Amino acid sequence: MLPENRQERFTAYTAMLKERFQSGILAELQPLNQWVVWRGELEDGKSKKVPYNPHHHLIRASVKIPKSWGSLQEALSALETGDYSGIGFMITPPLVMIDLDRSFDRATGKITDPQSQEIVQQLTSYTELSPSGTGLHVLAYGVLPGKGIHSGIEIYGQDHFTTITADQIPGTAATIQHRQDAVTSLYHRFAPPVERREYQNTGGVVGSPRLTELPPEAEHDPLLQQLLRGDTTGYSSPSNADFVLVLKLLHWTGDNIALTRQLFMQSGLYREDKTERKTGETTYLDMTIRNALRKRRNPPQRR
Repeated sequence: MLPENRQERFTAYTAMLKERFQSGILAELQPLNQWVVWRGELEDGKSKKVPYNPHHHLIRASVKIPKSWGSLQEALSALETGDYSGIGFMITPPLVMIDLDRSFDRATGKITDPQSQEIVQQLTSYTELSPSGTGLHVLAYGVLPGKGIHSGIEIYGQDHFTTITADQIPGTAATIQHRQDAVTSLYHRFAPPVERREYQNTGGVVGSPRLTELPPEAEHDPLLQQLLRGDTTGYSSPSNADFVLVLKLLHWTGDNIALTRQLFMQSGLYREDKTERKTGETTYLDMTIRNALRKRRNPPQRR
C-alpha cells in the first residue's frame, strides 16, 4: 500500500516503477529518449491525460517535437516530484499501441471483454494495465496501413503518446513482439470504411482512395508520377528508383510514414518478393524509408 502523503506516495510509486524496469520490463524502450510524464487534467469538461516535458518543469510535451521528450531516468525523476500523475512514451514507427478500454477486472485479474481477450491472444505481445485499472494497452512492432483509428478500439502508430504503468498482465509476452501480420489484420478489421470514388489518381491506378491524400500539386511532379507508374527509365537500379519514390512520398505526405508505406505498396514499383522481404527485424521497404529520412536533403511538404 502506498503512503497517504502525496510526496511519499509518489516516491514509493517511482521506486516501484524502477524495480519493474530493473527486472527487464520494456527493456526495448528503456534506452530510447521518447519518455514523458503526464498529468490528469480537465479540458473542455473532459478528463484528459496531458503529456509534459520531463526535463522542463510543468512545460507540456508535443508529439511533434522530439526535443520535448526525454530519457526514462528524466521521466522517473520528474514523476518523483509529485507534480505529475505518471510516465508515458511517445509512439513512433515501428511501435504500435492498441488501447482496449473497460476490459479488465483487477479484483479477479482477468480480461472481462471477449473481444479484448481475442485481440490480446491474436497479438501475443507485451500487454499492461492502464492507469484506470480497467483498461489494457498492448504494444507490438509493426507499421499501420493508414492513420491511427478510434473506432471500436484505438490503434496508434505515430503522433500519439501512451501512458506506461509497467504493470504487465500475467500470461502475456514479457517483451514487445514483431506482429506485422496481426497488426495489419486488426487494422483492417476496425478501420472505418473509406468511400471509393471513380477517378484517375496520381499514380495511374483507378479507384484507390489513398492517393487522394496527396496534395493537388503532386500531380505536377513528373518524377513522382513516373515512379508511381512503375517507370524506372533513367535510374541506375530498381533500388535507386525505390529510394527516390520514397523520398518523393515522404516530401508530399509531410513525413507521414504510414501513408508513404501504403502509397508505395500501391505504386507500380511494388514487388512482393522484394518490397516485403525481411532485412533483419524489419522489411526492405521500411529500411528504405528509414534510410531516406536519414539521408534526405529537402524538407517535407508541410500539410
